Amino acid sequence: MSSHKDERQEKGLSDYGIIYLSGQISEGTSESICKEIIEFNIKGETDYIQMIINSPGGSCTAGFAIIDMMEWSNLPIYTTGIGMIASMGLLIFMTGAKNRRVITQRTSILSHRFSGLSFGNHSQLLASRKEEDLTHQRIIDHYLRYTNFTDKTALEKELLQDVDTWLSSEEAIKYGIADKVEGVNHG
Repeated sequence: MSSHKDERQEKGLSDYGIIYLSGQISEGTSESICKEIIEFNIKGETDYIQMIINSPGGSCTAGFAIIDMMEWSNLPIYTTGIGMIASMGLLIFMTGAKNRRVITQRTSILSHRFSGLSFGNHSQLLASRKEEDLTHQRIIDHYLRYTNFTDKTALEKELLQDVDTWLSSEEAIKYGIADKVEGVNHG
């Protein structure tokens, strides 16, 4: 005979509609997260998906695969940023359902231009440059869609500078990156 407590301990995060995205975003991470989003949509056992993010970023292609699945999902995806949401981790966080993008008061938030490494012969370098330009434009378009920015020049001046841009939780709210800051009140 199992107690109520034992049944709760046997359940995993997915039983509660929760996806936990932590660490570097790689092709493996992306595959796992995308499959979870698809499974939640197929099962239809939850009204929404809660994605908790603590990530320094990683691969742009892997991150955009997650973003594509988030936008495809029939279930709204609520995002919560903890620890660090940086680079591609920030773009994934921003994709959460409007008014449901929450950061904790101690979350480190980093926005910056993507970086890449190209090698090969001249023709390969030219081809790589085209993909880098396309990636940069995808990032610009994503920020313009999911923040309060409507102008590319202002966006690049504030959030996509040539140096890392660290944001306070207040700035994240001001720029429309997040909707709410959760904190612990000890009274």
